[in-house]
Amino acid sequence: MRQKVLSCIATVTIIVCAAVAVQAEESTSTSNRWGFNLGIGATVTTSEYRGVERLGTALPLLGYEGDWLYLRGLSGGVHLFKNENHEINVQLSYLPQNFYASWSESSAMRKLDDRYSSAMAGINYRLRTDLGVLAATLSTDALGVNNGVTANASYSYPIRFASMSLTPTLGVQWTDVNYNDYYYGVSKSEAQASGLSHYSPQAALAPYGELTLRVGLSDSWSAFVSGKALFLGEEVSNSPMVERSNKYSLSGGFLYAF
Repeated sequence: MRQKVLSCIATVTIIVCAAVAVQAEESTSTSNRWGFNLGIGATVTTSEYRGVERLGTALPLLGYEGDWLYLRGLSGGVHLFKNENHEINVQLSYLPQNFYASWSESSAMRKLDDRYSSAMAGINYRLRTDLGVLAATLSTDALGVNNGVTANASYSYPIRFASMSLTPTLGVQWTDVNYNDYYYGVSKSEAQASGLSHYSPQAALAPYGELTLRVGLSDSWSAFVSGKALFLGEEVSNSPMVERSNKYSLSGGFLYAF
């Protein structure tokens, strides 16, 4: 139960990062001030793992944007370089990806080993232009849990009207062999114990789309709702551990900007 709560916390915070990032983008584009964002959010998300139901919870949120430091959900880092258009960061992020055999309703899945969350360390680049925001991140496992490497590239275009902003985002996520083998592979010993097929995935690409709506309620208060769809690559979706080839999440909440 404790692991499930921690996973929900991480999932909520990571999903809500999109809304906190939108708040930060607007603060950056309208002024040079920095500050904290506090609030509360709730989310519901599907799981790709066989026999695992949806997860949902409500939690407090925290964000910070400074001249040199930032905190966006469970990602924090240092600005190596930052101006009006370019941003290069070194960051450490909590990875909420995990699987606990006891969660699954499948008797075969219950005989597998647990897969644990980790922390990913890497470098992040953001380019802000009149045509939108380009972002790219390259990260590696900092704790030796999955020993994997991930990369992410995205394009977003904030559309602002009155006190509202609508930000569509398109992106692609790449995960290497080690990452996929840890979270989606089935070892020979697991296959023998569970009856599932032995499986060793290769690297995979997963495109995704996200849409975030933010409404300014006052100079400091704002509300948001955000939805995301992640389409798993064949190397992942073909795993006997995986029941769904797509992951969906929906979140919403309120933020107060200091």
